[in-house]
Amino acid sequence: MYRDQMATRQKRYYIKLLEKGINASEVAIDCYNRVHNPYRTESTLIFATNGWELLAKAILIKNKKSIMDRDRTISAEVALHKLYCLKYIDSNQSGCVQQIISLRNAASHDVLPEVPQEITQHLLYFSSKFFRDLVQVHFPTHEKKLRRDYLALSFSDLTTYADKVQKVVSKIKRSESDRQLAWLLDRGIRFDGNSYFSINQFVKQYKKKSKVLPHLGISDFIKTSDMVRLVPVEAPKNFTADIVLRKGKKNDPSLPVIIKKTDVESDYPYLTKELAAKIGKTPNFTSKLINHLKIKGDYKYHQSVRSSATSEVNRYSSSALESLITFLSKQPNFNPYSKK
Repeated sequence: MYRDQMATRQKRYYIKLLEKGINASEVAIDCYNRVHNPYRTESTLIFATNGWELLAKAILIKNKKSIMDRDRTISAEVALHKLYCLKYIDSNQSGCVQQIISLRNAASHDVLPEVPQEITQHLLYFSSKFFRDLVQVHFPTHEKKLRRDYLALSFSDLTTYADKVQKVVSKIKRSESDRQLAWLLDRGIRFDGNSYFSINQFVKQYKKKSKVLPHLGISDFIKTSDMVRLVPVEAPKNFTADIVLRKGKKNDPSLPVIIKKTDVESDYPYLTKELAAKIGKTPNFTSKLINHLKIKGDYKYHQSVRSSATSEVNRYSSSALESLITFLSKQPNFNPYSKK
């Protein structure tokens, strides 16, 4: 009987931690989106960390793991590290949240260096996403307590977390503020479960190196993380809105986002039948040639336009026509019906 009462009490405790953690995580988003908030970055980091600490402790208690360190509960960074060691979160998720915690620890005890919006938005976006995912896995009946949508407006020409971190690191040897910010991010990623390394230890990593970034833990984080950019897209009347992602260069981990306004009728003037007439082939031949050249799905050559609730019309650009003509001029005997 006593054991059952203890179990019930523990359950009530971790559910309370979970519910307060959910509240804190949403207050963090509210702090960031609030129009008048002179303590915007700091308050966002404080409440986001609070939310994660309470969620981590709720998960640990539910799974019968201790959250005590002598006579007090463990810190947020230690609680997160325990989740990582237990494989409840992966290294990318841990790295993201540990950066938030590191920045929050600095903000709570000192003046936080200026954090570019791209870095804040990246960490908050993925932190919120990972938070929701973890609640869904460990407390599926409580996931519905989290709101599905949070409106965020941005009128700045922002880039990405990776781009901004590279710029911060490029100034690390001559700017104290950038050096401190890079250290705060890097120490979060490299937290070993016991203590942070000092800024002097951080500087030693790159002091005698010509290139700084490859010698920082944050370099691996960039390489293994998805990037996010908040892009408000206005679609004027009779325009479709397309966001195009292209793969960056090998040595450029930043994420380019291209916004292209398209007048489908003008930019993609040809139907398959019209392409066939232009190249002197049957529509079936042309369709197979298009598939062979992998033209369909490439925005440079193709757009699919819905014509009814269940069907679509494929339209092609002048570049697509040129590609077909060029290919056939080089391979006039091409047979799309061949099994080879």
